[in-house]
Amino acid sequence: MAKLVYSMIESLDGYVADAQGKFDWAQPDESVHTFVNDLQRPLGTHLYGRRMYEVMVAWETLGGPGDLPPFIEDFARTWRAAGKIVYSSTLDAVSSARTRIERRFDPAAIRRMKEEAVGDISVGGPSLAAAAVRLDLELVDERRFDNGMVYLNYRPA
Repeated sequence: MAKLVYSMIESLDGYVADAQGKFDWAQPDESVHTFVNDLQRPLGTHLYGRRMYEVMVAWETLGGPGDLPPFIEDFARTWRAAGKIVYSSTLDAVSSARTRIERRFDPAAIRRMKEEAVGDISVGGPSLAAAAVRLDLELVDERRFDNGMVYLNYRPA
């Protein structure tokens, strides 16, 4: 059975964006990005809310071969290869391949998806994750990076 994974760069107090809605404060350096790339490889499907999709869809067309550092191109390739489901009641169309819109988040459908999926499933965005992820968690792994970022890995307790 596939795992449901919530992966997000956020501040220690739980914010993913600043007061202006920007997240450039959390730009990962090469070591963090390379680590995240390895975490992304087993993902077969990304589940997004509309706002997170609108941020992530830039990876669909970002740069061309040789335009970006290899670790950035690696992430873009991995992102493009995965399926994407956007949960939105307002989005009319998507602008990335392998992407579909669902009008409402259905936990039973996610359970079925986990049973049938070839790769793991990620939940992107804090609002959607709040509807999908259990809060009774246990810390199972951590890693500290030289730039001050910390990776924390939890599983259901």
